[in-house]
Amino acid sequence: MPDGREVDQGELLDVAKDEDRARSLLRALRTLSTGADPKLREMARGVLRGDLTAQQAFTDPEYTAALFSGAAKVRRAGDQRSDAEAREADERFGEWQQARRTEDEREDQGTSRTAPGQQPTGPWRHSGPGGPGGLGGSRPAGGFDHR
Repeated sequence: MPDGREVDQGELLDVAKDEDRARSLLRALRTLSTGADPKLREMARGVLRGDLTAQQAFTDPEYTAALFSGAAKVRRAGDQRSDAEAREADERFGEWQQARRTEDEREDQGTSRTAPGQQPTGPWRHSGPGGPGGLGGSRPAGGFDHR
């Protein structure tokens, strides 16, 4: 961020409710802050700088419309893929998820090698920044049903 300040996970707990979700939200915001959608970039950068709370961002009609629009595009792309593509995506997601768990463990121990705002490298590198579909660390609570 321009002045060097970036919110930390603790500042996101009001919407995230726990440390794991706050960590994922922070990663997602970092990914969105450099993404293609100008409205989502604006929102993410504002939250990361502390100019806007996550609560404000997620209740703003323009930002929520941009979020839902992006989610709809991802859903349509998922619906249009072949069974072979779905299997490949599931495999990549499993690899990415394991690498993310390893990174989370390093962060919990205070030894993460990934600088703030920097995307780690790993098996998900083929699917764009921040993991499969550019989700920036989002993880489903349960299984991932591709169909």
